[in-house]
Amino acid sequence: MLESIMVLGGGSSGKSVFAEDLAREMESFYNCDVFYLATGIGCDQEFAARIKKHQQRRPGHWHTVEEPRRLARALRNWKHQPSVVLVDCIGTWTANLIYGEDWQESRPWSAEREEACLQEARDFIAAWSGLSGALILVADEVGMGIVPEYPDARIFRDLNGRINQMLAAAAEQVYFVTAGIANRIKGGGAR
Repeated sequence: MLESIMVLGGGSSGKSVFAEDLAREMESFYNCDVFYLATGIGCDQEFAARIKKHQQRRPGHWHTVEEPRRLARALRNWKHQPSVVLVDCIGTWTANLIYGEDWQESRPWSAEREEACLQEARDFIAAWSGLSGALILVADEVGMGIVPEYPDARIFRDLNGRINQMLAAAAEQVYFVTAGIANRIKGGGAR
């Protein structure tokens, strides 16, 4: 049986810290290992520093699996049953899907590229059925502000929102974190 939880929030809202606290709680409850599925790629100094901050905050006995794009593939035939899998972060994963393996920002956006990204999300959700324990997703909520000025930012905002909707619909519980305070907006305790 899988307990699936999505933790949404804006930038620096405290969503990752809250998700990590949930992972510690579930590690104890399920008496199993925690696997941190990291989607970030240290593409510049600022982002590399952000990744390092997250790494330093995690307990040393947690396992890190770096997977920037193929989350479904990473979870298919998952050998660590039960386990707590914490995916941080869906927004970064979405950006990685948009730009693809070659990071060609100049490629025109198309319905085919959008559908490929959405199919990755559907495949990821389908892969949950092979898990037991807990799955915690950390996701950026970026659609509550002004409409971005640049087309690439609008593409990201819209696709991120659609993927968040898909994941929230599939998750048993959803939390929204604001200023470090988590509010449950879907589901109840499955334990």
